[in-house]
Amino acid sequence: MTADPASRPIGWWLKEADARLDQAFDRALAEKGRSRREWQVLSTLAARPTGPDQLAVALAAFGPADSILGLVRALQARGEVASVDGLLRLTDAGARTQADLTSLVAGVRQRVSAALPEDDYLTLVRLLSRLVEGLTEP
Repeated sequence: MTADPASRPIGWWLKEADARLDQAFDRALAEKGRSRREWQVLSTLAARPTGPDQLAVALAAFGPADSILGLVRALQARGEVASVDGLLRLTDAGARTQADLTSLVAGVRQRVSAALPEDDYLTLVRLLSRLVEGLTEP
């Protein structure tokens, strides 16, 4: 790590933190041959069945709709997601996969918690929220 964190601009730190989070999740989920995006689809559907368009909107920050829906098709081909009455939902196999992947994601989150104890985490999230709001166009 840089001896003086202030020697790098905030943009560098934001990009580096994002890249390292992605790498940590990718490494953890690769153990099961899965991606973070697959876990996000499974996790979203575990919370509640939803329509394909609503799922794409819910996960828009993580990729374009065609990419998200491509993951859904792959998960359907694996027998982990089914479409019932226009809603996407997890199958029993999908629920088991989601639970397995969630334990791996929890391990990454535990590393984040160790690096940023609760008060520090909340402070960082609040500061980033203020930064985003301050840079939002009127």
